[in-house]
Amino acid sequence: MSNFITKIREKIALYKLDNQLKKEPRKKRLHNLRTASTAGIIYDATKEANHQIVKELIKELKEENITSEALGFIDQKKRDDNYIGDNTFTFACRGDFSFFYSIKKEAIQSFIDKPFNLLFVLVNKQPFAVDYLGQLSKAEFKAGKAGLDNDLYDFMIELNDNKGIAELKKQIIHYLKLLNNN
Repeated sequence: MSNFITKIREKIALYKLDNQLKKEPRKKRLHNLRTASTAGIIYDATKEANHQIVKELIKELKEENITSEALGFIDQKKRDDNYIGDNTFTFACRGDFSFFYSIKKEAIQSFIDKPFNLLFVLVNKQPFAVDYLGQLSKAEFKAGKAGLDNDLYDFMIELNDNKGIAELKKQIIHYLKLLNNN
């Protein structure tokens, strides 16, 4: 029964999302590591190891003169006390969304409203809330793993399911360095 309710919730949320995206379409623009000055990162913060990978990514982007912010999604009803946000990191959990996935937390809304040049979506499996946040993001160029949501990404990396987000991050950075924007 709960699976049936979840599917109805998601269908209604997608309907609302489609209407919102039609009213406020994002401006798409090709970016690489030379043309970007800002980056957003949405990632699965349920595992501590992923948080460390995102810290490394932020450090790498800083070396390229790209300022970054990260939104970690914890696939739980409530956050533990060890997830504390700051100017760089914001955390979200299932409880930060209404029944139909409207955002209830101002920091999350602020993150998706920023027109980042690049958006990295570092997840192996994409919970509905992560897909929803990625779709709503005003980022100009979105990169992530192929096969999760082809409508979300402008740039996709094909990886085996046994590869983690460390490999995904590595491949995205590699190809964004090669990508020529001329």
